[in-house]
Amino acid sequence: CSQFADEYGGRETFAALSYGKSLPYSDSTMIGTECMSCMEPKDADDNNDNDEEDADEVKEGCEQLYEAAGKCEAGLSSSGMVAYPNNYACNFMQGIKIVRKNGAVVRGAGTQNTTASVFIGLFACSFVLLGGYVYYLKTKLDRAKINLSE
Repeated sequence: CSQFADEYGGRETFAALSYGKSLPYSDSTMIGTECMSCMEPKDADDNNDNDEEDADEVKEGCEQLYEAAGKCEAGLSSSGMVAYPNNYACNFMQGIKIVRKNGAVVRGAGTQNTTASVFIGLFACSFVLLGGYVYYLKTKLDRAKINLSE
């Protein structure tokens, strides 16, 4: 999402603005890649907020993340699993075409845009023709030079 101010990930710009100091965490990330467990520890009471006393065994932060996440729970209300299904993300999820082959996530083949292909062809042809015309004019000017000093 971010665009760096220079090709070195912002290190050179930071050094110039901070009188030569190095950019912290420019070589390694300060955010870990390890997973966080959502299982609530048996002895945690979340600073006497009585989070451990609720009926589920899920941390409150994970519950809030799940509640805010987009879901497509179509068909779950008829099975009795969800009382009020959230179907707001169904259209988004149907628009994503993902095929898994050998563990890799691959996007499905897209269709070619005919209008874009025509404009690319026209641009390429006009570029070549314009280059040829410029060469023709250059050679015509080179032949038309007259030495007036003789």
